[in-house]
This record gives sequence, C-alpha cells and structure tokens, in this order.
Amino acid sequence: MAKYDLPDWVSVHKTKGRTIKVKNEKYYLYEQKCLYDKEKKHKHRNVDKYLGRITKENGFIPVSKRSGILPSNTVSKVYGPFLLITHCCIDILERLKQEFGDYANFIFTIASLRAIEKTPYYDLEDAYINSYFSVFDKTLPMSKSSLSEFLVSLSKHKNNFISFMKRDIDEDEVLIFDGTNLLCGSQNISYSGVGYKHGHNYKAQVNQLYAYSPGKRKMVYFRLLEGSVPDSKSLSAILEEANIINSVAVIDNGFASNDNIRGLLDKKDKYILALRRDSKYVTDEILNDGFRSNAHAMFTNNHESIFAYEVTDEENNRICIYFNQTIAGVETSEYLDKIKLGWKGYNEANFKEQCKRFGIYVIKTNADYTLQKTYEYYKSRFEIEYLFDTVKNTLEFDKVYMHSDASLESWAFINHVSILITQKIYNILSECESNYSFHSTFKKLRQVIKQRNILDSEEIYSLQVIPKKTKLLLEKLGIIP
Repeated sequence: MAKYDLPDWVSVHKTKGRTIKVKNEKYYLYEQKCLYDKEKKHKHRNVDKYLGRITKENGFIPVSKRSGILPSNTVSKVYGPFLLITHCCIDILERLKQEFGDYANFIFTIASLRAIEKTPYYDLEDAYINSYFSVFDKTLPMSKSSLSEFLVSLSKHKNNFISFMKRDIDEDEVLIFDGTNLLCGSQNISYSGVGYKHGHNYKAQVNQLYAYSPGKRKMVYFRLLEGSVPDSKSLSAILEEANIINSVAVIDNGFASNDNIRGLLDKKDKYILALRRDSKYVTDEILNDGFRSNAHAMFTNNHESIFAYEVTDEENNRICIYFNQTIAGVETSEYLDKIKLGWKGYNEANFKEQCKRFGIYVIKTNADYTLQKTYEYYKSRFEIEYLFDTVKNTLEFDKVYMHSDASLESWAFINHVSILITQKIYNILSECESNYSFHSTFKKLRQVIKQRNILDSEEIYSLQVIPKKTKLLLEKLGIIP
C-alpha cells in the first residue's frame, strides 16, 4: 500500500528508514535499509527489523526487545510538533485564555493541528489522538459532530474575536490592507456571492479583508465580506469595526474610492495609496526631463536603483513618482519577447509609447515620510501578498465548506489563529537560518516521541531516543525537550 493510501495516523510513522506493511487491515512498522548491489549495479530496499504495530487508539506500540511480543500496555504520542508550537506560541494561548476562557485550549489545539497537518476540520480526530495535544487537554471532543457544535457555539463570541485582534493594533502604526477571496461550495451562507476571479471568471466566493503590520511582521486583523463586495467598498468597514485611528494605511488602487479615503481622513489616519502608472500626474514633461538629472531623491532598495520625483495634487496631497531602473529593464525585455511571439496588441509603435512608463510607480499620500521611506512602506505591501500565498498553499485555506454563517465566522477566526502560529514559526526558522522548510520541520519533529505505560496510574509520558539530526534541529531552534 502506498503512503498516500494510508490513514494520517499511520503515515505519520512512515519516516526515513521506516516502512509500513498492511495485513488483515492491521498496520505493522518495519525498519528499512537501502542497499547497493555491486553486481547488478542498482539499489534495492531491504526490510530488516520489525519495530511494532500501529493502532488508531494507542498510536505506535513497539515490539518487546526480549520476547518479540507486542505489548498492549504502551501508548505513544507524537511530541515534537507540540513542543515547537508551545515553545514559540504560548503567548497566543495566554491571550486566547484572557478572551475565551474554557474555549481557549480548544481553539489553540484546532489551530495548531491545522497548521501542522493541513487537515480539514472534520478530519482532525485522528491527528488529535496521535498527537501530544491529546495529553495537553484530554477533554476535547474532536468528532465531526462535536466540531460542528463547537464552531456554532464559538460564533456567539464574535465580540471576543474582535477584541482579541484589536490587541495587536497600536496607534500610529503602519498597516497594509489587502483582500483575498475563497471559493465557496456551500449554499446556505449569506457571505457567499458571485465575484470576479482571475481569468475573467465569476464564481461563488467569500471575500476576506486583512490588515498586516510590517513592523510586527504578522496579520493583525481580518473581516469577512460578501463575495460580490469589491475592495473599493470594504476598507471603511474594517476601519470602523476595529476602531483603527491615527494609523498609516498602505493600500493599492483597488481601494481608491472616495468613501475609503474619506473614512481614513475622518479618523485622522494617514494613507499611502498606489495609483496607476498612467495617472495624469505622470506628465510627459516629467518623463521627458529624465528622472536621473531632475530626481528629488536617489536611493537603493533591495539592490535596485530608485529615482524619485515629487509633485502635489489639487488638494495639496503629495504625489510621489518613482522610477525603478531594474524593473524598467525587466518590463522592456518582456514586452519585446511578446512582440517576437506575436502577442495581440504588442508592436513597435505601442512599445515606443508605453516604454516611457516602464518601471514607474505612482503613490499618493498625506503622510510626511521621506520619499525613500514612503517607497519602502509601499514595497512592504508585497509581504501581505506573500502571506496570502502561505494561507492558500501552506495551510490550504483557499476553499470554504461550512454550511452556516455561524460556522464560517468561527472557521475564519480559528484560521486567523493558525496564521499567527504559522507566521511565528516562519519567523523563528528565518532568524535561526534553518535549512528546513515549514512542513519539513514538522516532518522531522514527528520523530520526537513520548510513551507511557497504560498501567501507570500517574500517566507519566517518557521521552524516547531522539535521532541525531532531529536533536540538532531542536538545538538550533533553541528548544530543550
């Protein structure tokens, strides 16, 4: 049986040097070695040593060293992922306890398992039983029906969702706003609406608007929106709900509506708004004069040369115009390639007209930052786009299968907690310059096991021998088992 055919609670034990055999729907773990045959000149796998049996209730049950008989009184739990999350994210759990009391452990456990396993909500029971989280809190019901009831019950604490997230927002903070959409396959959700998807497709979806703090390097707030609501009408809603004041909002031209700008100004907020490069403020006079000779500022950003020019609009707002020489070169090459390939609308006449604006960025702002600082805040907007990729790919939060508004609201909040956990771990892996990716880190840490004897009334779990490479990883992360 292939690994992908195995249940999650079985495949987690199929690590390097291990293989699993199935007989009469029972699962047995063996040591496996890869040997090189000099005569045949190829490698072959050799199943060597029987290690024990795997059950859903007790996890891995090792074989007795002396008798070779399977002991029925040993329980194993995967300890490593639990250890990493509780080491890095205990502050998130404490904040959840302040807001949700008895619900905190349930929220934290679900969010953690979602980050570790990429498992749908209603398939979390196996992961929970096999994990040390089931020792952390033994009272959590993880069946499909129990999780459905919990999500509905949790939705009654929507004010606590808002209060929990508002703790992450400071006054005078720079916040990047952007939205994403999730495909919705449910019929009974009022948030579901037909909205635009890439490729000129219109599908049922739910929109989420996020606020990201580049200073804290994390998502700090989200709001669910009906799928047909465009970004241009959504910003004022999150500003009002979160009571965001005296902030600096970094937004792209999708949010450039009078209502959004008025909402920012009413709350005395500043904004850094990206405009289209064909904006009326980028005049032929500015382009023809040349950015290099008449630039108001020159600097580098990520080893790219930037030339900046500033004008004001009718309301005395600053219009910052930037020329990125590296991006201009890339866009020139791409355009010429499309001419060569015969793309419709790409020709030499259009090239001569459009190439003047290659590498141009236009920003409207009422903040008094320097030209360089304004550009850096604008470029940090791409951090939230990277995080959307993380949410949809690493955590697989790109589809909605809830069947009520109440379940969806709780689902979205727990996903937010999963994102906070994931971001913390990403940051730690980056700071310690680990060679392991997010998921390969957890795969490695699954080799850290704790066991106990079920006849032990005190239910004390003992740590098993940790493989050398896994031990080195723990040391690099600053974790002592």
